[in-house]
Amino acid sequence: MKSVVKHIAKNVGGVFLIIIGCMLIFTPGPGLLTILAGLYITSFPGKPALVARLKKTKFYQRYVIKIESKIKSKFKGKNK
Repeated sequence: MKSVVKHIAKNVGGVFLIIIGCMLIFTPGPGLLTILAGLYITSFPGKPALVARLKKTKFYQRYVIKIESKIKSKFKGKNK
């Protein structure tokens, strides 16, 4: 039962992030990154193909990889 509730909560949170990201596109803020975070959290048919296509875009290569490397370096510093 807890697994079902956790799955539903994860998908609702992901959809919420996607909606917030769509609003942030029209205002100053990280709209595309919020939408990507929502897509990663949610579970839906065709997700692996969509994520693979997104990872090939210039946006992903330029921005997301930089952010990932900064996050990983901060966590490496705390684990030492």
